[in-house]
Amino acid sequence: MERDPRVCVMGEDVGHYGGSYKVTKGLATKFGDLRVLDTPIAENSFTGMGIGAAMTGLRPVVEGMNMGFLLLAFNQISNNCGMLHYTSGGQFTIPIVIRGPGGVGRQLGAEHSQRLESYFQSVPG
Repeated sequence: MERDPRVCVMGEDVGHYGGSYKVTKGLATKFGDLRVLDTPIAENSFTGMGIGAAMTGLRPVVEGMNMGFLLLAFNQISNNCGMLHYTSGGQFTIPIVIRGPGGVGRQLGAEHSQRLESYFQSVPG
């Protein structure tokens, strides 16, 4: 983020709380609320917002609270993000990073511990 002002972070609790796993701790203080955006609990919506931001030239990092919750955004990830380059005849690229921590952790329920890499690896783009 220091090297590229187009990079922004968005997701649940990524701002002043620092993310569920503290991955974004300190970013809101350092880069401000315009580049580190807390979103509502609406994975499909903020993933779509990140895709739209990427289409306009930004370089978003979308942080899903965990990998299982990103299934709620799978339509955005597969049908919009994954295929838009191809369905637009190459007019659009989607330079986006979508993060979703996964795996077993302390005091996490089953829906917070899923490993779904194989789902996401099969998406084009």
